[in-house]
Amino acid sequence: LVEEYAGFTHRNTQPLARALPDGNVEPTLCILGPERWPTTQEWEAILDWVESGGELLFAFSGFEEQTIPRLEIRYTPRTGNTPPDDSLPPETQLLASKGVAWWTDGRLLAPSSDVLVKYDGETQAVSGTLGAGRYVVCATSLVFSNQLLTYGDNSILALRLLQRTSELDGVTFDESLNTTGTPKAAGLLFDRELRPLTMQLILVTLLYGWWNFRRFGPLLRPAVGGRHNIVDHTDTLGAAYWRSRDGSAALRAYWKLVQTELRLAERGRAAANRLETLAARSGTTLESVQKLLQLAQRLSDQPTVDRRQAADVISRLAQLRHVVIRRVGK
Repeated sequence: LVEEYAGFTHRNTQPLARALPDGNVEPTLCILGPERWPTTQEWEAILDWVESGGELLFAFSGFEEQTIPRLEIRYTPRTGNTPPDDSLPPETQLLASKGVAWWTDGRLLAPSSDVLVKYDGETQAVSGTLGAGRYVVCATSLVFSNQLLTYGDNSILALRLLQRTSELDGVTFDESLNTTGTPKAAGLLFDRELRPLTMQLILVTLLYGWWNFRRFGPLLRPAVGGRHNIVDHTDTLGAAYWRSRDGSAALRAYWKLVQTELRLAERGRAAANRLETLAARSGTTLESVQKLLQLAQRLSDQPTVDRRQAADVISRLAQLRHVVIRRVGK
């Protein structure tokens, strides 16, 4: 938008204390919402340049109270948690249209300057002269943001504020206060000289990450197959016993295990005491325990056993064994 009216625009990245005395800027200088506040040396260079005939458009930002030296303009941020009413139109003589919006976080105190814009009764933009030069100061930089420039006639209002400085023979947008206001590490890496190298390093890092997290070509077969756990072997053995339709081998193996763990091979009074203990711990009668053990012994001596009958006896023996083992564990 400025290029259509000014004819030439320039972006300054050199320190203002060095660029302004050397005349490396256009007649109009724009400092819009800088990331950091100019130093005393920089303000001296800016105001000396304006006094010698330069034109300045400055916009405040942030929530800290600041004062522009020699111009007697103080920025006071808004206090309290209540946001301003953004629906109110600004009061200005710069254009007749009311289709404009004004967002601000503070106000200006400038008794020696001409008021250009007021909002909700508070001064928002002022202008004045300093020596042979002119200045325009705004309490907010949002009026120059992309979001507000696309709303209504806000682009016209922003241009009129800039035109109050001069005839716009050429405009310089300062970026030195923004690049030096970022953290040192980020500001150094994204400096104009180091920016290409930084972007190449970021690109190489992204390619390396993509290369390590994505496979190329078809999926290769593993050199060593996965091992099965013990449950798979147990299921396979059980399925083999079931397909054989003979439960004698499984019953014979489990009956041998039960005899060993419950010490059923004892004779005499010790055997009687053992059976009474088993009956008491399992909550059944001595007769039912004796019948189960006799049935298991008889079936294990047979060459073949029906698989269903073998499964029933193994299940009952397992319940008896479980009760005894659980009691011993306690």
